[in-house]
Parts: sequence; C-alpha cells; structure tokens
Amino acid sequence: LTLKIRIRQTSKHQHRIKMSSYQAVPLGAAEGAKSPKPTILTIHVEKIRLIAYIGFWGFVGFSIIASKILVWPRMTCERDGEPAFGKDCTDLKTWFGTNNICINWDYEPSTQLTALIYPFFEFSMILYLLMSHFQIKNDMLNGIFPAEKGKLMTVLFWMKIVLVAWFRMIFVCKVTDGPLTIGRFTVGAVTAHTTGFLGLQVGLVFIAFENVLYLTYRKQSFWCFSQEMTVKLSYSYLALLITFTVIKMIWTISALAAGTPNTIISQTVSDFTNTGWMLCAAVLPIFFALEQMKKDPPMVVTIVNTDVRK
Repeated sequence: LTLKIRIRQTSKHQHRIKMSSYQAVPLGAAEGAKSPKPTILTIHVEKIRLIAYIGFWGFVGFSIIASKILVWPRMTCERDGEPAFGKDCTDLKTWFGTNNICINWDYEPSTQLTALIYPFFEFSMILYLLMSHFQIKNDMLNGIFPAEKGKLMTVLFWMKIVLVAWFRMIFVCKVTDGPLTIGRFTVGAVTAHTTGFLGLQVGLVFIAFENVLYLTYRKQSFWCFSQEMTVKLSYSYLALLITFTVIKMIWTISALAAGTPNTIISQTVSDFTNTGWMLCAAVLPIFFALEQMKKDPPMVVTIVNTDVRK
C-alpha cells in the first residue's frame, strides 16, 4: 500500500479557504468513480511558525513560574564568604558571572515539569520546518524560487531539523550532573548542557537566512515598507542576528574554555548581546509570522492511498 502526498499552494483568489481545515473529497470526485477517496489538508505555514514561537515562550514562561515556586525558595549557597540565595546560587552564575533564561529549567523539579511542556515547541517548530521546506520545493516547480538553490535548501533543511531536535539535550545533560565521559573524552556538565543551546542558536540563524532568501524571491513587502525597503531591512535584520549570535557564542565558548566568567567580552556587552539576540531570535519572528500570514496563500496537501483499503 503506497501513500501519495500532493502539495500545492492556492492562488491569491482562494484566500477564502479556512487557514486550517480538514475535509474528505467524495469518492470519485477527483480521478474517477473507482478512485480512492483523498484527504485534503489546507495549511497556513506561517500560522505554524507563530504557534511554534508561542510554544517557545509558553514553556519558558512555565519554567519561570515553576522555578519561582519550587526551586528558588529552597536554594542556598555561599558566595565570596557570604550567604546567597535563589538565582545567585546557579551554576551559570558561577561559570559565566550572570544568569539567563536557561536557569529556570536547570533544577529539579522544574526540569522534569518543563520537559512535559517543551514538546509543544519542539513538535510545532519541526512541523513548521517540514511544511516550509515543502512550500519552497513547490515554488521551485512553479518558477517562483530558483531551482538551482534546491540542494542548498535541502542541506539547510536537515541541518535545521537536527539542531532544533538536539535542543532537547538541555533536559538530558543537566548542569547538576557529573562530567560526561565518552571513551577517552570527558565533557563537563555545564559544557554538555550548553552545547544544545548553542546548536539552537545556529539553527535559528539558518531559519532566518532561509526566510530572508525566500522573502527576496517572493518579492513581498512588509507593513508600510516598499518591496525594496523590505528586502534591505530583512538583510539588516539577518546581519544583526548573526552578529549577536557570533558574539554570544564567542563569549560562551571562551568562558567554558577558561572556566571563569572573566572573558574577552565585558559583562555589559554580554548582557546587551543576550537581550538583542533574544529580541531578534525569539520576539521579532512572531511579528514576521503575523505579517506574512496576510501575504502567503494557504498550502493544500492531498493525501491518498494508491488503492482502496479492502
């Protein structure tokens, strides 16, 4: 039994179709009286992206609440000979001299509870990457996106899938664990834990690059800007995100290598970079998705078995 999946994008004149719908075409309506009955899915790719980023902030928000109630009140330590409490006792504070949002799911029981919520982000983001890839391939067939970039898009697709999927290692390699030994190599707990987040940073840059490239060839305009200005602003955004990501990664890797928060990048620059990166990587995409939902037509997916089940 073979499953055929057909994908097409509706024209601008078919926007009246609901953004997410499920319907079965009557038997014989498409390819003859004895043809298998297909299932039609109407999907808005940018709506899935919006759900993914809402899912990200959803599990982050949940972890903040869980840590505030269940973790910080019972965490105590000693800093510079003085008693310290809550967030001042984290391993990231020791290693980097500062905290970030990761601390909210670093400690039990927030780790386990947040891991229950996290899949809402992971699955919706991977679904977005899959549907976006199919959308681009369909545009290649219709001459909207250059076919010669097909190999590049395929390589980026699999790299994004792997990097997003491996982000879940933040729940597997905890900062409270001992060193991870793999053969002759030993990796510290904080390093192993941080690597998954570094991978996500690279993956989000790849996602932004593909979106900007796609926007360029679709010749779309955002908000009150012209098509030309939209493209210029998009590449400026991409350059800013890459800059923040590179600085953030240099600061993180240098701190891990030195084993001390005194790195080549000052704390002020680091804090500014963290805020700028979060804005570019996890906040602005929400507004991009909302705007692009108005521009992109829905994508229709047809699912049909080659033979009618007996």
